[in-house]
Amino acid sequence: MELSFNRDSMTDALQRIVGAAEKRLTMPILGNVRIRAVDDGIQLDTTDLELAWLARTAGEASVGVDCSVSVRKLLDVVRAAPAEATVQARIDGERLVVGFGASRFSLATLPGGDFPELESAEMEHWLTVPQRLLRRLIEATMFSMAQQDVRYYLQGLLLVAQGATLRCVATDGHRLALTEADLENPLPADQECIIPRKTIQELRRNLLDDETPVQVGFAPGQVAFDFGSAKLTSKVIDGRFPDYERVIPKDQPAVLIAEREDLRQALNRVAIVANDKFRGVRLMAGPGGCRVVTHNAEREEAEEALPARYEGDEIEIGFNLTYLVDVLGAIAADQIRIELRDGNSSALVMAEPPDRARYVVMPMRL
Repeated sequence: MELSFNRDSMTDALQRIVGAAEKRLTMPILGNVRIRAVDDGIQLDTTDLELAWLARTAGEASVGVDCSVSVRKLLDVVRAAPAEATVQARIDGERLVVGFGASRFSLATLPGGDFPELESAEMEHWLTVPQRLLRRLIEATMFSMAQQDVRYYLQGLLLVAQGATLRCVATDGHRLALTEADLENPLPADQECIIPRKTIQELRRNLLDDETPVQVGFAPGQVAFDFGSAKLTSKVIDGRFPDYERVIPKDQPAVLIAEREDLRQALNRVAIVANDKFRGVRLMAGPGGCRVVTHNAEREEAEEALPARYEGDEIEIGFNLTYLVDVLGAIAADQIRIELRDGNSSALVMAEPPDRARYVVMPMRL
């Protein structure tokens, strides 16, 4: 049984789907890619049993070709071929022999029939959006997902299609990120799901920064993203996401407007002496602008003043320095707007002038 394919096309397909392969290898076959002959070329499958990639690439394959091989080894071998080279492969017993030019590689295989499949549900609703739009929404919110939290439903990103609005929300309980955009073709029924962290990372890695469309499918317990030549299917997190609308402060009496990059650099500088564990920073705002101050257990201190416009009573409030820097990194505008109530209430951070992204950062007692 033989295969023949273009080096560049196969490299692109393998690079897209390699992220689903399990690295910890609880089951050795989960580190493999299943290779099958199909009518229009070669089909490639990877999975970790929580998410699955299916990709198709041009090529020729003998009828009945069906095996699995280490996806990372195959990617390294194919990538090592000269650009635009035609790579030949054949199944020889329990080996996949791959060759190009004077090079030959013999890779261990497992039967394709043993490859586990993520049972795919029938998608009830499909939504088409530009890849740039979905990528922008994800990049603006994914940093707020919890990493290791017993509240498992926080270890993902909430995707909501509501009327003519597509919204992404993430929170770890200490900060919240929300951004939204308009849909050209709303769904007939509102949909929402919590997408796991790994699936979000795979999306971020594969979404293009252009207007190429991607189809988003919703089904009970699953979500799918169809790129045309490849499809990502994932289980969703079964849990109740917090009522994020209640968390967002409203009618804050104090407003601080500053240059985003100036504040970000000031925070990075004072972080040099910040406590490594708590990363606390004190922000002081008044008519003369604002100051940021940090200190540590050795009584070392850093302080920086920067010009800003401020309306409201003088205020002093503590934050986790990393949370503020992450928010400033997600905002693209030149200026930022921080709305405050007092030293014990959450701050609302937005671009100035405000756009459709909102960030909530809880205060920290210093």
